[in-house]
Amino acid sequence: MNWLFRKIDISTLVFFRIVFGLLALYEMFHFMDDRSQFKCLTGGAKFNFTYYGFEWVKPLPPEAMYALCYFMIGLAVLIIVGYGYRLCAFIYGLGYTYIYLIEKSYYLNHGYLFAVLCFLMCLLPANRAFSIDARLNPSIRTQLIPYWPVFLLQFSMGIVYFYGGIAKLNPDWLRGIPLIYWLNGSAEEIPIIGHILELDWVGVLMSYGGMLLDLTAVFFLSNRRTRGIFLLFVIFFHAMNKLIFSIGIFPNLSTGLSLMYFSPNWPRRIAHRFFPNLVDAEATLDTTDSTPLIVSQIWNKRLIVGFITVFCAYHILFPLRHFLIEGPTDWTEEGHRYSWHMMLRTKKGKGRFTVKIPSEDRVIKISTKDYLNSRQRKKMFTHPGMILQFAHFLRDKYQRRGYEDVEVYANVKSKFNGRGYTNIVDRDVDLAKVACCLPMKHDDWIIIREDVYTYDHLKEKKKKTRISEDEKENIPADTIDVDSIQ
Repeated sequence: MNWLFRKIDISTLVFFRIVFGLLALYEMFHFMDDRSQFKCLTGGAKFNFTYYGFEWVKPLPPEAMYALCYFMIGLAVLIIVGYGYRLCAFIYGLGYTYIYLIEKSYYLNHGYLFAVLCFLMCLLPANRAFSIDARLNPSIRTQLIPYWPVFLLQFSMGIVYFYGGIAKLNPDWLRGIPLIYWLNGSAEEIPIIGHILELDWVGVLMSYGGMLLDLTAVFFLSNRRTRGIFLLFVIFFHAMNKLIFSIGIFPNLSTGLSLMYFSPNWPRRIAHRFFPNLVDAEATLDTTDSTPLIVSQIWNKRLIVGFITVFCAYHILFPLRHFLIEGPTDWTEEGHRYSWHMMLRTKKGKGRFTVKIPSEDRVIKISTKDYLNSRQRKKMFTHPGMILQFAHFLRDKYQRRGYEDVEVYANVKSKFNGRGYTNIVDRDVDLAKVACCLPMKHDDWIIIREDVYTYDHLKEKKKKTRISEDEKENIPADTIDVDSIQ
């Protein structure tokens, strides 16, 4: 493990500290600018979908949330300049994770990645150069650091790339589905190249290009001879994602992390070219350099190796948990989150909830619009776990009114990558009596769709799905038909 402790230039780690701080700053402004999300996360929604084990996380009032966001903006600025860096990164991570946990319907893969990076960054010595901390406390100043902090950032991005590529090895993606749908739907909004994106072969080409880039990114970025030209493909790939899809900071974050694979001193060389009198061309170890302390005295090597082993093992194994669960995860959603199954499918859903009170022979049809915003409804009708959460909310609501024998049924139909609508949960199961979804086990009330990747169904991709009279009877006006790409 000595290679983890070889000395490298600190400038690449400093570069990412600044990038990380800028993205942390942007995330808060973007959050406050999204009125629908901000309202949902500040008690404006009548119901919030929560994460398993974090049901106790509740939203703050709007005034308190604004105060938290402005406080976190200040923390992001301090991270950028490197003042109280470790503490600021840790507190920002707590705040960001809190906001992330309030509402599950706003889950994005980059949100999970960024939350992990928040707590990882506070452990890395990114403030030991080009920072106010280093200026105020010269004893921590250094131009050389051990390699392991940069390795952890490289590994974090490498996992996202590689598992994202593995997930694309499915029949639909190899036929350009669902990318063809998305490009056709967004072509009119994109100037100049929009008419080109409508061509089906473009969707197929981009599907294969994205898959190959993800699968080979780590290998080409790690090779000195290929990383330069491959970076151009990375920038083009993420720029197209930014142009076509609304996926937040992920393209920027991915590009910044990809640059961590380059020579550790590349930021110093660029800075020296513009400011030769302020920045040395090469990092040196002088008499005041604290690198030996970083490696052997402040940090115990065994402790560091142990942490790296646990960190890497978790991020390698946890995304694979869906292989232990019966059924296609892209349909059932079991084991889908945190597995880097990104932009793989388009799902639409519609349905209704019915509350029955047997003691009074009452049947109550629920209008989800009375409780959920469009984003929440969009996600719920394609995610069985969220369907169950809302059913439990209805059960508890009517039990508080004095009805002990409450039954809740969900008749929800979803479609996957252009195929016809089918039930995603058993409509005859009383969800009020179903326990919470288990994280590592298939729930029998979730219907497994066997034809998820059947080719014949794709022939209907450009036809409007016709719903039978029986389906119409069981899916009233309280439905939603929306697209879900995450």
